[in-house]
Amino acid sequence: MLAAMRPPFARALAGATLAFLVLAFGLPAAPGEAEELRVGAAASLRETVEAGARAFEAAHPGLRVRVSYGASSSLAAQIRAGAPLDVLLSADARIADTLSADGLADPPRALARNRLVAVAAPGVELREAEGLLQLERIAVPEHAVPVGRYAREWLASRGWLARLRERLIATEHARATLAAADHGAVDAALVYATDARLARRATLAFEVSADEQPEIVYAACTLRRRGASPRAAAFVDWWGSDAGRALLEAAGFDAAAP
Repeated sequence: MLAAMRPPFARALAGATLAFLVLAFGLPAAPGEAEELRVGAAASLRETVEAGARAFEAAHPGLRVRVSYGASSSLAAQIRAGAPLDVLLSADARIADTLSADGLADPPRALARNRLVAVAAPGVELREAEGLLQLERIAVPEHAVPVGRYAREWLASRGWLARLRERLIATEHARATLAAADHGAVDAALVYATDARLARRATLAFEVSADEQPEIVYAACTLRRRGASPRAAAFVDWWGSDAGRALLEAAGFDAAAP
């Protein structure tokens, strides 16, 4: 009765939200179908998680690992909206901590560490941090996105954030930030060291010095929801195994100790 009395706009909004979640994450597996483990992973983990998912499937016949990639902040918002994910691999441990504190996830475990670097677009001369002050367009996501928070807090620590604010070009996530520099849409970008290794045309300009490096900690957590995959905890644990750590280190991450 109450559902029937909701205004048309409210019904349409609820329908649109459900449609988005179905398109993004799919419907629950029907009886007899392969078991699915649904993972949300930071965009900067794409190749590493793809390889890890295939390895985990090989060790668990009949299981299919489905992964959705994006900014960790966006994935967390989708989880809060009811996205049927079983595991989150976040580029910011604080996002996983907050989900756990709110009862939406189990306590997270450290996954790996990363470093902040700058890449220059083709044809742009940039060799040191001070060179950023001479540029007109610098790709950096908004503060809510992990790499955007790390980059903006580093700029603020140098007293440059206010000075450069009008020159910061907001991007969606870590990989979009790298792509902006690769395609010459910006002069430079502040990205993860692991992503800089994948640049096609942009070049590594400099790495933020060790004494100024932000604490970039990735974290993994299982999500608390009805119908969650019983393999979720095993998938999180797998990243602490020798095989999981080897994949992370091969991609340039500093894998966390078990």
